[in-house]
Amino acid sequence: NQEILNLPKYVRRPAKHKELVGVDVFFHWAGSNPDALAAKLNALEIKNGKLTLITNRGIRVWPNGFEETFCTDHWRCRFEHSTFSQQDIIDILSEANRATLDVIKTENLYFFDGKKAFSMGQGQ
Repeated sequence: NQEILNLPKYVRRPAKHKELVGVDVFFHWAGSNPDALAAKLNALEIKNGKLTLITNRGIRVWPNGFEETFCTDHWRCRFEHSTFSQQDIIDILSEANRATLDVIKTENLYFFDGKKAFSMGQGQ
């Protein structure tokens, strides 16, 4: 009960500006070399989406990862661009499908009123 805890009532303050800046695409990939996965992703024909980060188990493995990092088959790949749109997400997913890369899920990356509303990857 809020009265017992003496907590102020939550007041939602809607953002005035929402800006899509990228997408995290999670892949099921059995390989173990993040450089090989990055090469596959960078070979995709994507107009507005640059691969900026790959993590595995929350650890940055590309670029500049450590070779000794233990990697599973679940990879988070971050694509960003200064003029990113919903169509860019569709294009990335279409290209990944064409390249027979197994997409598990996606998570859109937004700024709300100029503030990041997504977690940064290790080292970002």
